[in-house]
Amino acid sequence: MSMATVFQKKQSQLSGLLLLALPCVFLWLGVGEPLKQLLIRSISNNDGQYIGLENFIDYFSNSGLVDALLHSVFVSLVVMVVSVSIAFLVAFGLVRSQLWGKPALQAFIQIPLFVPSIFPCLGLIYLLGGQGLISQYLTDFDLYGPIGVILGGIIFTLPHAVLLLTTTLRGIDSRLYQAASSLGASSLRQFTSITLANSTYGIISACFVVFTLTMTDFGIAKVLAGQYSMLATEIYKQVIGQQNFSMGATISLVLIVPTCIAFFVDGWARKKQARLANDQTVQEASPSAIRDSILTVICWLPCAALLMVIGVVVWGSLISYWPYDFSFTWANYDFDAFGYGWQPYWNSLILSVIVAVFGVIITFCTSYVSLRTNAPKFITGLVRFFALLPLSIPGTVLGLSYIFAFNRPDSWLNEWQGTFVFLAFNTIVHLFSVSFLTFNSTVGRLESNYEHVGRSLSVPQLLTFFKVIVPLSKLTLLDIFFYLFVNTLTTVSAVVFLYGSNTVLASIVILNMDDSGNLAAASAMGSLLLVTALFTVFLSGIVKSVMNKGGKS
Repeated sequence: MSMATVFQKKQSQLSGLLLLALPCVFLWLGVGEPLKQLLIRSISNNDGQYIGLENFIDYFSNSGLVDALLHSVFVSLVVMVVSVSIAFLVAFGLVRSQLWGKPALQAFIQIPLFVPSIFPCLGLIYLLGGQGLISQYLTDFDLYGPIGVILGGIIFTLPHAVLLLTTTLRGIDSRLYQAASSLGASSLRQFTSITLANSTYGIISACFVVFTLTMTDFGIAKVLAGQYSMLATEIYKQVIGQQNFSMGATISLVLIVPTCIAFFVDGWARKKQARLANDQTVQEASPSAIRDSILTVICWLPCAALLMVIGVVVWGSLISYWPYDFSFTWANYDFDAFGYGWQPYWNSLILSVIVAVFGVIITFCTSYVSLRTNAPKFITGLVRFFALLPLSIPGTVLGLSYIFAFNRPDSWLNEWQGTFVFLAFNTIVHLFSVSFLTFNSTVGRLESNYEHVGRSLSVPQLLTFFKVIVPLSKLTLLDIFFYLFVNTLTTVSAVVFLYGSNTVLASIVILNMDDSGNLAAASAMGSLLLVTALFTVFLSGIVKSVMNKGGKS
């Protein structure tokens, strides 16, 4: 090997390390440092003095706090079983039948993805609360407790499970069903030997995703748990109610343990399922009057219930006084009368735009340099580890960690507390992993020869990136932009500790309005976010259609 070749190789490695430096710094500040400070705070008292494991001993000696852990695990397991069971039936109907209204069902079942988790809770209050439309016909029914949290969790997690299981079932080679039919296998035999056998790991993955979402969600527990203690709300009570930051840090670490376990099992299951999946085009199942009729009823029932819960909130935002005066009014949208005005809504839009713009740039560049730079595998592996770590960290835990890490006189971010910069930094990190994985998939499918050809022609890699890689990834960039926008619009847990007096968000205002008994106003603000999110999705479809036509021409 010539000296020139060795020099070029060393220069390439050095440039790769320099390019990875910025993502490393960003991820350390966004994930590593906050978690380090959370760990330090959990082994310290409120004065910052080291006390070892005393906080953990106190935690497990407190029956109320232990009950909160048991309650959270119990509720999450119940939601997991029910939600994944319903989701599997819906996904099976969408993929393996000719049920009626399939496109509409697929669209409607995803609506909870476009609202804060608090939103369906408001619908459950309208329907099953103390003066609910349905609860008046029920005896001894108490929504505020485990039943309410379970119902809210099912509604919140069902779309996630349906999307995962639909993808899983579509990855099963349709030729297996054709071969089984030609051999005379019954529908039941095909279901057990092909459908279930090839979707086992997908079901496991969906189970742990649902478990994690339920375990870590703050909004549902805050609105519907009542006196039923949950870990997510106990963190809030310790920090906001009792100013016991050390115990809040301790509970946060306890909450991370089951979510980390779920994260690693989910990753294992996804890899296993990916090996079973294939790229064959899925053929529509042959019509069957009995099967299709049964699945139409089975699949549309949960969707109809979901639409009723969402729809009653929108209706509740347009009536004069629940439950006595059902006349139409726009008064609930006069947020000035409730002391908030429209500023929280504009704040949410501003934050969503900031997160979407900078989140796309940061996650895309991080993904690209981690895949396409000539750097040691140890460094790229470290970047990937920290990039995926936010998936296993609950939003409330991440927000609390930011207080410990940056709410100090010696922190450079201290003066940015409560600003859009601070909220955007936290939210980008909170949503980092999904964007990173999506970009990894897109960049990984692009030929690496683009950079090789560019270097052989003495074209800088940066120019190749902007002229070739970015245009080829434009649809994914657009998808992630709207993903970040919508999720920032509806986030609660990640920012519940971090907003300031001038940056209070619409999702937080919904929570505060519900706390103060202004259910109609909370419904109005939530409906506003729903309409905004749906309009964003509609706009995304139009932009993608225009881009596709432009690409073809």
